[in-house]
Amino acid sequence: MPDTAVIETFCGRLERLVAIDSPSGGIEQEQVAAELLGWLAPLGVSHHWIDEPDNPARSLAVTLPGDGVPAVSLLGHTDTVFPLGTAGERPFRRAGDRCFGPGVADMKGGLVLAAMAVERLAASPRRPFSELRLLICADEETRLRAPAATEPARGSAAALVFECARENGNLVSSRKGAIWRTLHVEGRAAHAGADTARGRSAVSALAPEIERIEGLATGRPEMTSVITTVQAGDAANTVPGWARATIDIRSSLAADLDHALAALDQPAARDGIGYRLEGRGTWPAMPYSAWLAELATGLAGELGLDIGHELSGGVSDGCWTGAYGVPTLDGLGPSGGSDHTADEWIEVASLPARVELAARLVEAACRAPA
Repeated sequence: MPDTAVIETFCGRLERLVAIDSPSGGIEQEQVAAELLGWLAPLGVSHHWIDEPDNPARSLAVTLPGDGVPAVSLLGHTDTVFPLGTAGERPFRRAGDRCFGPGVADMKGGLVLAAMAVERLAASPRRPFSELRLLICADEETRLRAPAATEPARGSAAALVFECARENGNLVSSRKGAIWRTLHVEGRAAHAGADTARGRSAVSALAPEIERIEGLATGRPEMTSVITTVQAGDAANTVPGWARATIDIRSSLAADLDHALAALDQPAARDGIGYRLEGRGTWPAMPYSAWLAELATGLAGELGLDIGHELSGGVSDGCWTGAYGVPTLDGLGPSGGSDHTADEWIEVASLPARVELAARLVEAACRAPA
């Protein structure tokens, strides 16, 4: 397909996906997955829907059979962070070499690119894989547990994730893991003027805990520890009897995350104060696969893409495939940026090369030594 035809096909398909609002927690994600399946069904693929615990929308696995030995998995997700109605308020728009709209970068553009790579491989005279598995997750943005949709990736020669590339085109060769918790502090409410001594301020107890928790990253350059939100108290003239803080800790090193987990549940004892730590999810780090990253950047150079690879502080479904021991590479979607904002964008000029890169990487991964 000529480059201009690749770009036009891509943009037409992306416009259709962006027009479908698919916020996390709904069922509209299945409509996005069904669109992808409709494009791929003529290739002779098989498919099955996958129930996701604690989420109403199902994920989808689409499988293209091959005549080789190893399986290769491609991953993406259909949910976005934007509420219902966003697509109507801020529809898909193309301006020059950029496309805009809710989810173009995270990650409906990556889904379209992955589907076009599957089409390119289906047209090849030989398919060097036993199966090419396109795993379309329904709830990546809000999930606090391992997704059922990544289970079919176990045992694959490689897992290729189509989150958007960095703004400079770089791939993502590793990701930090994450610990998300909420610290609840219980004190005793009292009138702030008349009964001050009877109260036990949850805010006063929380304040040093904030400093302690954020200090866990001291001397650990790969680690960040941030208190992201704080709420407390019921009235302006009352000693606050409760407080809570949300915690976001990330690192690419398992030892850092182990250190944080052990320390989080050790608050300083204070008279009349109780603490409770609520779990909101723990994501593993996506480990660096040197051979896969080097293979991809070498192939990119052959296609005229001057890109490298880098560590990302964000998580993705590649964290789970990496934890399964599957060599994983992310950022294979279009170059883009401003994810989760009204300015989200992707670049289209390099799309033909990036589709070819994904296809060649699948073929080369099948030839890599076990």
